[in-house]
Amino acid sequence: MSNNNFWRTAYQLFKPEEPLATPESLKSFYVQRDNSPVDKLISLLEMEDDPAKFLLAGHRGGGKTTELRRLEQKLADKYAVVWIDTQTSLDRYNIGHAEVVVLIDLQIARQVIQSNWFFKKDKLLQALLESLKSVVYQEKGNQTESLGMPEFIEKAGIILKRGLTTEVTKTLNVRPLLSEIITIVNNIIEAAEKEQEQKLLIIVDGLDRHYQITALEMFSSSLLIELNCHIIYSIPISLRYSPSFRQPMETFQKCLDLNNPPVFDCDDNLRPTHNPNYKGREILINVINKRITSLGDSHKGLFNPDALELICKKSGGVMRDLVRLARTTCEIGLRNKLTLITLETAEEAVREVRKEYNLSDYHYPELDLIHRTGKLTTKAHSLPSKGEFIICDELLQNKLVLGYYNSMQESWFDINPILIEDLERWQTANNHI
Repeated sequence: MSNNNFWRTAYQLFKPEEPLATPESLKSFYVQRDNSPVDKLISLLEMEDDPAKFLLAGHRGGGKTTELRRLEQKLADKYAVVWIDTQTSLDRYNIGHAEVVVLIDLQIARQVIQSNWFFKKDKLLQALLESLKSVVYQEKGNQTESLGMPEFIEKAGIILKRGLTTEVTKTLNVRPLLSEIITIVNNIIEAAEKEQEQKLLIIVDGLDRHYQITALEMFSSSLLIELNCHIIYSIPISLRYSPSFRQPMETFQKCLDLNNPPVFDCDDNLRPTHNPNYKGREILINVINKRITSLGDSHKGLFNPDALELICKKSGGVMRDLVRLARTTCEIGLRNKLTLITLETAEEAVREVRKEYNLSDYHYPELDLIHRTGKLTTKAHSLPSKGEFIICDELLQNKLVLGYYNSMQESWFDINPILIEDLERWQTANNHI
């Protein structure tokens, strides 16, 4: 095998933007993590007679999509699962509760048509079509009268991708129209579940990719919980711990957390320590080794143990960041014509990935305090571009601070390990110990 092919084969195994979404990839590469929310969600759904609404919180890249795909596969025989990806279906810069509600309703309608859920659906679908048109097609010049439901769904999806117009969402009183749509969809859900003898479960993924203020405004609307079926929304961890989200979160049955495997221990007072968390690091090492093992003897021993230890530590337990670090080491291996990944290679990869994080002066005092106490603060800061905001919300959203749980399921926080040298330089310059 040529050097190029050797490294390319390993490089292709580590795709940080691709979750484990298929049965094959889950079987080949998934590593069980402690306190996965999947089993908890299955148990909670089994105990709910009425439609339940859940939140799943975690860092971007922490593995929420992979865990939700596992949930989808485990429940496929018991539920009609509708998967909705807001990241690919909606514009991250122009999204609100109206777009999310309409997208969910369109996906339910598509499922009804494709799966032939129930026989007497034409009347309900036609009513839904007319109501959706009133929200989606307010722009002048749209010709929609002749569109059937499948064609309408396709065209409406394109409009949703760029966002509903300001005229629709601001000058039009959109809530009564959305409520009417939800009523019709609830009638469809009731008819489908009765005929199929199977409950509907909607999984809404990708909302953690949108700005926090956008997500907060979105979940402040009760419309997101008015569909009469089980729904699970994934949300960013910054929203879950934001004081502004306390009241909206109370409208959901439960908010579950996807924990990062900790790379360090905390003490009895939930303060970060420098002591390695070997159990957490073992999970991360297994994530890498499972992929390398799939390549056979040609790549056996690709990572020196100290190199593997370093990228696991510097990932902070965030799966996407772990995979990105591994991918970067393979890139360096090819560039430098290496035969294996040494500690020096891993250190170079860490330096390259570190460049993706941006720290501002006002971040350092909060990072220092969190690193010493393990707790978030509510200190605010103001910028001309975004007004006043809570600094820790931004630190969590941008993964400058990471969240963990101890063995008693108590939460604690620490600076992202890839930034610890930056904090130490700041502490030295400011005479901190």
